[in-house]
Amino acid sequence: MVRVRLRLLVVALAVLVAVGPLTVAVGPAAGADARLTLTDTTVTPATPTAGAPITAETTVRLSGGSNTSLALDSVRVVRSPDIGEDVVLGNATALGRLSPGETLTVPVTFTVDRPRSYDLRLVAVGTDEAGDTVRATRPLTVGVERGQPQVELRTDGLVARADTPVTAVVSNPTTAALRDVEVRVTDPATGERTRRVIPTIAAGASQTVNLSVRAPAPGERPLEVTTTFTTPNGVRSASTFSKTVTVAPLSTDVGVRAQRAQGDDTQQVPGGLTGILGGGGGGGALQPQSGSDDATSESRVDVTVTNFGNAAVERVVLTGETPDGTALSSVGRYALTEELAPGESTTVTVDLSGVRTADGVRFVAHYDAPTGRTESAVAYDYAAERGAATVTGLDVTVAEDGRVSVDGNLANVGDGEVTSAVVAVQPTRYVDPAYPQRNYFVGSVASSEFAPFELTAQADTENATALTVRVDYTVDGERVSETTEVPLPADDGTNRGSGQQSIGIALALTVGLVVTVAVTLFARRSRNR
Repeated sequence: MVRVRLRLLVVALAVLVAVGPLTVAVGPAAGADARLTLTDTTVTPATPTAGAPITAETTVRLSGGSNTSLALDSVRVVRSPDIGEDVVLGNATALGRLSPGETLTVPVTFTVDRPRSYDLRLVAVGTDEAGDTVRATRPLTVGVERGQPQVELRTDGLVARADTPVTAVVSNPTTAALRDVEVRVTDPATGERTRRVIPTIAAGASQTVNLSVRAPAPGERPLEVTTTFTTPNGVRSASTFSKTVTVAPLSTDVGVRAQRAQGDDTQQVPGGLTGILGGGGGGGALQPQSGSDDATSESRVDVTVTNFGNAAVERVVLTGETPDGTALSSVGRYALTEELAPGESTTVTVDLSGVRTADGVRFVAHYDAPTGRTESAVAYDYAAERGAATVTGLDVTVAEDGRVSVDGNLANVGDGEVTSAVVAVQPTRYVDPAYPQRNYFVGSVASSEFAPFELTAQADTENATALTVRVDYTVDGERVSETTEVPLPADDGTNRGSGQQSIGIALALTVGLVVTVAVTLFARRSRNR
């Protein structure tokens, strides 16, 4: 029994001797034992945002118990998809060599496109002195927020071939300020139209910018807004927002309305807004209400220009013309507004007191439309108030020596004032003006008023039957001359011309009777022969 145990012991020793050299040979390969670890990982910025760079900084350590140095080939950030191989998001390479017990801090930068929480991994890869690959991993969880500005487009309706305002509301969804935010509207069919720059948008804040676009044609059109900005960590980035919008056909329709100036003592003429004229349409007029004694209000007209179209018009100017298109300098030019938006109106009160035409006035609105310079017009029935003077209430006396005295009144039977009125005796063959009242300066006479005058003349009473009174006056800047024949009274109080007229009639009857008798006698003699 003792011998058997001794033999077993010998065999066991032999086995140990045989195996001993293999373990030592293998030992060094496994014992090269480069123990690599990843520690102390930090992520910057503290609040990562989508589309912006994210840096994961980790410390790589080769354990002091390692019996070999290590060449650190790379440190990378990877994401493991649900299917397929790992996706490398960021990679740092050629990092140097680590001796046992040494550490190295390695930053790895990467980006992600969408805001969400990501479960990632940090992977360090190295090569030991024997050429074997050594790996170390560490989990990395990163929460990513929205990083680009959010854009909301507001349009009241785009119009083809016209500059249309577009409002963009730009919001910062991050927890840090965005700087140098440039908003640019781009239509793929026409290229860039406008851009605006916002210096800073605070965290969680929003800014509104007004832009403008011009669509080339009606229909469904794409509209793009590109936002370029500087992230909180100083990186310049950009994002694009696209929206399909409906573009309406261009409609240019500007109306002009004219009516008597409205006030406490005036009313709009019955019949409605017949003075409205659309772009390219016919026109009408609002007649001024008659019967007013206020000449000033009669000549004042409210002219309203309204944009009934769907696009703004610019540089609206109002002028006055005669019906045949001749400019009325007495009306002048009125610059109404620099821009008239769709649905807006502008009104100006025009004074027509200087207009002398009796054929009416044509008000014309000139403006810049998207299609070019054009105009709309309306006719307004206006007759200038004009004075008219005449002599009335004449009392004529003739003295024995032929001296004639004329007393009367100069009456204004017109609607306007007459000025610089002069009444005089006009010389004729048998009547001459005489001292002291050859003429009489009346001056001004208002409408429906009169002024007395006196005139003296010397007449040849044997032959004179009437005298001529001449009236000169000014109305609306025009000098007017008129004459009136005034019969001279006879001694019996009748007109001198009436007696001579009776003699003429009697003479004519006598001559007629003689001629009749002569013809009768001639006819009888002819029959007897």
